[in-house]
Amino acid sequence: MSYANNCKLLKLQGFRLFLVPFGMGELLTQVIKDSSNNQSIDFADLSKKLDRLAQQANIPNRTKSLVLDAGKSFLNDLRYGQLFNTSKISEAVIEGYMQKVYVSEFEGRIPLIPNDHAKVDNLTFTERIEVLRKDIFAQISTWAKKASVDEGVAKLRRNRRSQVKEIDLDEDLL
Repeated sequence: MSYANNCKLLKLQGFRLFLVPFGMGELLTQVIKDSSNNQSIDFADLSKKLDRLAQQANIPNRTKSLVLDAGKSFLNDLRYGQLFNTSKISEAVIEGYMQKVYVSEFEGRIPLIPNDHAKVDNLTFTERIEVLRKDIFAQISTWAKKASVDEGVAKLRRNRRSQVKEIDLDEDLL
């Protein structure tokens, strides 16, 4: 398969993948709008609808699991009274999905460090991961907004890396 065909396939799969969180967002938006008209929310029924939406999608099972987890996490927040801007629910579900992918595919695969390895203790390691997570989640938030507006991932791009100042070894740091 050529590079161009691979890119087309990736864009198609990315589009298909993001139909599920978009659909979940639309479903949740409609339920919230209906509940503002003095209708109660049947959370069990809504949970089943999210399950059905994920199971009907033609995407890998691991991806279904992550998308469903993001949708149900949002549903859980809704159940316990967190308020949301109804125009941004799809964006929130997409962002939750992207964050879950990052945690499961990156953070979840970082091997645990033994105490004597490179003199890095667990506290330092955890602090470094938290700093990294903050930056990654900020980028994910930007991508979720763009994916929500564009209704797909074909136009998502990474931000350019900021220029790193060269270290001057002769500079007096005190």
